[in-house]
Amino acid sequence: MKPMLILTALLFASVSLAHGPTPQKVVETVEIAAPVDRVWNAVKDFGAIAQWNPALAKSESTGGNTTGEKRILHFPNGEQLTEELDAYDPAAHEYTYRLGKDNVKALPASSYSAVLKVKATETGSQIEWKSRLYRGDTGNFPPDELNDEAAVAAMQRFFRAGLDNLKKSLGPLE
Repeated sequence: MKPMLILTALLFASVSLAHGPTPQKVVETVEIAAPVDRVWNAVKDFGAIAQWNPALAKSESTGGNTTGEKRILHFPNGEQLTEELDAYDPAAHEYTYRLGKDNVKALPASSYSAVLKVKATETGSQIEWKSRLYRGDTGNFPPDELNDEAAVAAMQRFFRAGLDNLKKSLGPLE
């Protein structure tokens, strides 16, 4: 009976090691010495992200900030991603969106959703940009360029490029 228990334990142990991807989380923030309305005005147009995020060559959208609107992100390497707006709340200075179709040459993630929110602080504003994402290769043994670490690092770089540029351009007026 003991060999059967050992065999069963080994079988379940090997199955538990062979699992698919787990969701990863990226949260980036920036403090900006500017009022919320000024910061929100810079980021509120869902389709105009390339105006403030230098990680993009350009962006285009179907127009507007209503649920279901799409934007196409054009990266400097010539690759594109399409994202779709899920929720838009100007009173809360927040919107939520998700990846429409993956393109791991643009960003090594197979799926993601994200929230961008601007809120008041004692010294101005804070932008919080967060995402829940999955690696580019959802198999059990992804290559290094499509693993969890690569997906998280790429999203962090993308968020930081935009946030750092906003801080630089929206800081206090001289």
